[in-house]
Amino acid sequence: MTAPTTAPHPGPGPTAERNGVTVAVDGTDAGLRAVRWAVAEAAARGGPLTLVHAAPYAAGSAGSLRAHASRILARAYTVAHRLAPDVPAHTVLLDQNPLAALVETSQQTGRLGGLLVVGLAGTGHVGDALVGSLALDLVAGAHGPVVVVPRGGTTDGPVVAAVGDPAADLGVLTVAHRAAARRGVRLEVVHAAHNASEGADTRDAIERVLRTLALAEPGVVTSVEVLRQRPYEAVVEHSGSAGLLVVGPGRGHRRLLGSTTRTAIRLAGCPVLVAVPAPETADGPR
Repeated sequence: MTAPTTAPHPGPGPTAERNGVTVAVDGTDAGLRAVRWAVAEAAARGGPLTLVHAAPYAAGSAGSLRAHASRILARAYTVAHRLAPDVPAHTVLLDQNPLAALVETSQQTGRLGGLLVVGLAGTGHVGDALVGSLALDLVAGAHGPVVVVPRGGTTDGPVVAAVGDPAADLGVLTVAHRAAARRGVRLEVVHAAHNASEGADTRDAIERVLRTLALAEPGVVTSVEVLRQRPYEAVVEHSGSAGLLVVGPGRGHRRLLGSTTRTAIRLAGCPVLVAVPAPETADGPR
């Protein structure tokens, strides 16, 4: 199925399809960067693309405000179609505020084995307090995996997974291994150890998980690096040469701290996939 050459008229939904990619657009450059990443991911998955714009300002309007919202979606659709004309795509216009709309959308993407993608606003400078405000709030409330696409950096290179406790971060390893298999790239697992003994035990546990994952998806070249750094330092450092950084949401004892995940979102040099667990009723692969 080939996407139509002109943007379809935006509808009220659905905001997600099985094994698809949903991307939030808002008319900014950050939103269009997210579109470019999302359509490439949809093509790699062989799934559809949904472009969503939350426009409470246009609620109840049939005039210029509604037309403005439709133009934002049409421009995003055009960018996606030019990059991957064979990816089926549709546009959705929502009347909710952006955060509420995206949190609700994450429930659908998580349940259907999909992915939600947003762009990172701001300069990316460590002193920019506004960087990632929507992205951070979204990840905190999401019900499925979210990818945050930064202002700069690369999309080439290995997949890097930041892992604390391998048992708690099994989802991170699974998502990262699957992403590396899909891209045909190396998977590098990074663990920030408290001491040498803990680091050795964790390395063994991670390698056992990777051997199990290789049974389902063979051929992925993997490595495990144990570092004596603060977790957030290790994450940011390794993101500079990565094509994708996978982290956990950081909600639990001995998992990556929430501060590490927030730092990754704000400062990573590549797109960041936060492997938020999908709802228990999930019925599709991620």
